[in-house]
Amino acid sequence: MKHKESDHTRSTGPFKKAKEGAYRFGLNLMYATALEESLRLLEDVQQEYEDAIANDDYEMIIAKKKELDYCMSCLEIGSIAAATGGMAE
Repeated sequence: MKHKESDHTRSTGPFKKAKEGAYRFGLNLMYATALEESLRLLEDVQQEYEDAIANDDYEMIIAKKKELDYCMSCLEIGSIAAATGGMAE
């Protein structure tokens, strides 16, 4: 009797739906964690930007404004990717 090798990447049968659900759940957990961390960092940069304004530190104001713009762009791109499924299959 020959032992048939199974390809775990091509699941069929009763566990296929559970596998797909677990995969989506994992992606959602990663996205939620990344979003939480991004928002925390954004809040820190926003505070540093406000401190730079209060101290009239023009170089820091410019640097923190660039960081804020970058963070907001990343959040926007991440939100679009999450809304569209993130990747082509």
